[in-house]
Amino acid sequence: MVIIYAQSIHIRKLFTFSALLLLSFCFNNARGQNLLNKQISVSFTSMPLGEVLNQIGKKGNCYFSYEAGLLPQDSLVTITAVNQKISIILGTLLQGNYQVTEYNDYIILTKPVPHLSLANIDITNDDNSYSISGLVVNERTGERLMNASVYLKQLLVSALTDEHGYFRLKFRADNPGQISLTASKLAYKDTSINFLQSVSISTRVLKENYDKAGKRRQVEKTGMGRFLISARQRIQSLNIPDFFATRPFQVSLTPGLSSHGMFSSQVVNNFSVNLIGGYTAGVNGIEVAGLFNINKMSSRYLQLAGVFNLVGGTVTGLQFAGINNQALDTVKGAQLAFFVNKAESDVAGVQFSLFNNSARKLKGLQIGLVNTADTSQGASIGLVNIIGNGFYKIGLSTSDLMNTNASLTTGTHNFYSKFSLGANISPGNKIYAFGLGIGHDFMLSNNVFVSAETHYLIANAGNWDDRLIQAKLLLNVQLSKHISIMAGPVFNSYNYSNSFSTPGYKNPAHAPSYPSYTYGHLVRSWLGWEAGLAFNSVFKPAKKIFDDSNAWYLGAAATTGVGWDNPYGGFVHGAELIALRDLGSHLTGTLSAGYTYFTVHNDYYYETVDATHQVKLPGHSSPRQFIPVKVGVRLKTGGPFYIGCELGQAFGLFETYHDPNIFIPGRNLVDGPYRSLMYGVSAGFSFKNGLETGVKFDDYSYIFKQFALRLGYRIKLSK
Repeated sequence: MVIIYAQSIHIRKLFTFSALLLLSFCFNNARGQNLLNKQISVSFTSMPLGEVLNQIGKKGNCYFSYEAGLLPQDSLVTITAVNQKISIILGTLLQGNYQVTEYNDYIILTKPVPHLSLANIDITNDDNSYSISGLVVNERTGERLMNASVYLKQLLVSALTDEHGYFRLKFRADNPGQISLTASKLAYKDTSINFLQSVSISTRVLKENYDKAGKRRQVEKTGMGRFLISARQRIQSLNIPDFFATRPFQVSLTPGLSSHGMFSSQVVNNFSVNLIGGYTAGVNGIEVAGLFNINKMSSRYLQLAGVFNLVGGTVTGLQFAGINNQALDTVKGAQLAFFVNKAESDVAGVQFSLFNNSARKLKGLQIGLVNTADTSQGASIGLVNIIGNGFYKIGLSTSDLMNTNASLTTGTHNFYSKFSLGANISPGNKIYAFGLGIGHDFMLSNNVFVSAETHYLIANAGNWDDRLIQAKLLLNVQLSKHISIMAGPVFNSYNYSNSFSTPGYKNPAHAPSYPSYTYGHLVRSWLGWEAGLAFNSVFKPAKKIFDDSNAWYLGAAATTGVGWDNPYGGFVHGAELIALRDLGSHLTGTLSAGYTYFTVHNDYYYETVDATHQVKLPGHSSPRQFIPVKVGVRLKTGGPFYIGCELGQAFGLFETYHDPNIFIPGRNLVDGPYRSLMYGVSAGFSFKNGLETGVKFDDYSYIFKQFALRLGYRIKLSK
């Protein structure tokens, strides 16, 4: 027998159990669920409800969990129960106004979930073309509900209700059978109705758990996802979070305009074709897109896109994109992109790009201009390698070939990359070189190790066509935490491209003096030495911040620099207008148009056919003017610093080519302005106050190349 009396008094807040408890409830349910079946005896008279629950918990050897303010804990209750189940006592005590569940030693009280109801259902059939319409309402209040998902699981047909709670589904069913109509909405309990038509059910519900449930909608939170995935599709993902199916193939024009309609993001396909771009649950075979692929879950085997791939789960196999690949989980295979590859978790394979590769834990190989990883058990080859468990050091040295050398070494002792600059500073014995090397440290102790390195450098002992290959074996001694000294032998192989030595420059290949002539390149090898010191430190662990910004910016910049090749080796000036949009994941998309002016450098030499003497070309070559139009991306590596890459088209102004001394393959003596594909790379600082400064290299194809300084300003158009 149970007797209960209640008297309401002032409600005071007590406590809220840790949110971690509720989170663990979602993923762990290891203990038996017998708390509510325990039988206990209780007797309370005019006792606060909160204290009554505490006493029931003590008698039942359990704890109650509920949000502060959910219960009138100061209400006085009187209750008596003898050998009753806790579930019955709570049912009487709470009068069925709360939902009761249990987990391990906890009984969890929550607000009851409201139910949906389907009303005014109307079905029509015309030659196996079906139409189902009706309303979705709150079962208790009768309120019509907007943005509820109504769908047929068997046929992968769905719709969202309008502002009046109305929906309409159309589909074909050549072999009618039973139709099961389901309505779902966030924070409501699903409801279903079965219609005894005769629709053949052939859909297979996806049983394999491709990814953790918490990551399934992460693609919709990224900058690219929010930009390209419609609000209707994001609402449907909230309403139907756990239903996924497989299909042999699908075709999309854009996300939502798919052979699976609004259900495309709930279907894993074996073969997927996205003419412009598509949003699917995943691919278990081949996916190809003109511009982009977005997968809510995983991609397996082969994924190709003209611009980018975005995968919410694991990439297994090959992923290739013209600009950017991103996996919000692990990569088990290869990511290949011209600009950026990124894995939010591990990479067990290869990342190759011309620009940047990023991983949480690297177990394979990265090749790119800038590589980043939280930890590395593999190898990163690039100009800069930012490894959380690695180091960086700046080296200054001298050698028998060049008396001034500077280097930047980044990576781990197991494998590192080294960018080097060198010069022999001497008025009559000049030489310049720059290049990249790789190495491994053999650790003899914590303070003594031997570095084995190999380097490939571009050198200038008269022009920039020389090549230098070096192999080094350097002994390093750590003098303090940040300073070490190094020395050792160096094997040099110098490939000299001139036919004779150039006055004022060093002659490392022992080339003959002018006017002697020797056919072909000269190669000389010898054993030299190098010695110096290094200033070293370790990388600090990167802070993981989920970057979901999608702000727009508009900016302008001025550039000034020098050309690379003659006759346009003089000063180059220009300006540009640029639009930027944050894409999340520390990426910013760019679109720019500008003006570039190449001046003529008349003081250059031209080799005649017999190459026995030099003559100065007449100064008749005219300056060249271009309008470059480019698209690209910037990677924000932390703070205001960024690195960028761009592709585009260069349009020449005013001039036509009639100059017989300048040979352009396929365009010599051809009328019409010069046009060519172009690319550019840049690095700099973009400050919060809008000021931007940096350096850039642009290649307009053939002889039109520039190194330039860039100074600009941008304004923020939207958040």
